Order: sequence, then C-alpha cells, then structure tokens
Amino acid sequence: MEKYQSLNEIKARRPSAVALGFFDGLHPGHTELISRTVAFAEAHGLSADVFTFREHPKNVMSGRLAVPRLLTENEKLERLSSLGVDRVYDFNFADGFHTMPPEVFAHSLLKEAFCAEAVFCGFNFHFGAEAAGDTSTLKKFGEALNFATWVIDPVYVEGRLVSSSLIRRNINDGDVESAALLLGKSYTLCGRVEEGRKLGHVFGFPTANITPDPELTLPAHGVYVTETFVNGSRHQSVTNVGVNPTVCDKNAIRIETHLLDANPELYGQNIHVSFRKMLRTEQRFETEEALTRQIAADAASARLYFEKSL
Repeated sequence: MEKYQSLNEIKARRPSAVALGFFDGLHPGHTELISRTVAFAEAHGLSADVFTFREHPKNVMSGRLAVPRLLTENEKLERLSSLGVDRVYDFNFADGFHTMPPEVFAHSLLKEAFCAEAVFCGFNFHFGAEAAGDTSTLKKFGEALNFATWVIDPVYVEGRLVSSSLIRRNINDGDVESAALLLGKSYTLCGRVEEGRKLGHVFGFPTANITPDPELTLPAHGVYVTETFVNGSRHQSVTNVGVNPTVCDKNAIRIETHLLDANPELYGQNIHVSFRKMLRTEQRFETEEALTRQIAADAASARLYFEKSL
C-alpha cells in the first residue's frame, strides 16, 4: 500500500475509487465502506484509495485531545492495508483543510488530485470549511464533476448504531463487552513491557507493565479479564488499569497484566492486551494482605470466565 502525507508527494495520478473518513477503530461500518470501495475499484479497474487525516479534526480545531483514538496511527494504516487499499492519503487536517470550501474539496482534491471516478462515504459524512458540505452536497458535486457518489447506510449491531463515539463511551465506562460487539473484536492496547517496582512478585502475582499511549482511549480504572498476546502466543490473563492506589503514591496510569498460565521474562517485549470483561472497579485496600487476597480472587474469577467460555 502506498502512503502519501501531502499533495506534493503524489507523483503519478491514477483513476480511483476513494473512501472518505477518519476511520478510527475501523469498526464494521468502516470496513463495510472500505470493502465496497475496494470491490468497486477492482470491478472497474481503478485504484482503491482512502482519504483520511492523521489527527482527528476536533482535536485540531480545539487544540486539545478532545477525541482519544481507538487505534494508533500505525495500527490504522496496517488495517487499511489488510483490507486491500492501494493508496492512503493520510493528510494533516491543519494543512488548509479546515478552511477549504466544499467546492474546492470536491474539485481540486477529489477530482483533480485523486482522479476520483467514484467516491464512498458514510451517511453522516461532512466536509469542507465548518463542515458545510454533507452527502447531498457531495452528490451534487459528483454529478457536476462526473464522479459517482455512494453513501453507505448506517450499520447496527443488536439494535445499536455502530459508531466510534459510542465505542469510546463504552470503553470509558468499562463496558468492554459492548465495545467488542460494536468493534467486531475485543478492544486491544499494546505497548513495550517496562521494568516496574516488582511488587507483583512480592504478592505472588508478577505482572507485565506497560504505559498506555496518551492519545488512546482507556478503559475505566478497574480489573479486567483479558487475553495477552506475546510473539504470537495467546495467554489468558487478568489486567489492572489505573494507578494502583494501595501501594503507589503516583498518579501515572499503568496497565498491569498477570498471565494466568505462564510467567515468562517479558521486559522489553511488545505485548497486546485484549479486554474481555470488567471484573471490578479499582479500589484502595487498607492492607497489602487484603490486596493480595483480592488479586487471588480476581485471578480465580478470570480463570472461571475462560472455563465457561470454552
């Protein structure tokens, strides 16, 4: 898959079908849109392209992290490549797109720069300065500029509209099961295992600790049943998200994962932690002995969860 971060990088222009959107999380609504784009491109001999932004427009406009991500930038690009995308235009929203009139977006960007013969977008897509353009506007421009416009209907799972905002809200609330239904898979965080205070060894439950990407959506502070992937191997695990208030005096959020079936040396390795179910909220215990008993109970609950899911 070819990647371009600005218009100046585009050397060869090819007739294309273009999917439009930020695509955070690449949930089933997103994958439906992109799959339709790729299928159309293959059927008509076009390049299957995606136009997206490196930063969420709301973050750029507000100057703060208003919308945490569901995927890192690299994860999003890897997923797009796996879906059969030929080219991704991964631009910076601040590079004039926040002031670009809708008609310039359609003519100069879609038609001239991307050579679009077909454009695919979601039902709630907006574009141009102050988000003035919508799907009706895009269809009118397409008729004038000779590109087809396909608007993908909303996707529902168990009666709920699939959206990145709802998935974020579920994760923030600790409802990782609902988030998984809407995402089509368990929500996963990854990172490099760091050397910590080794308190887990003292309590008899060694943990692999990672510091989460500050731009990612985090589950509510608490203890979760998880699956941890290390070098392609899957491990049943239990994970604490939070600040560990019983034994730590810092406010840094950490993800501490105890593997239920192994105790490998993981320092420096990259792991992926997939969240299956929340067991309880994070809490402060009066003694370390009380904390140790609760950790053992959490591990037992996680084992029971996996036994029932077999």
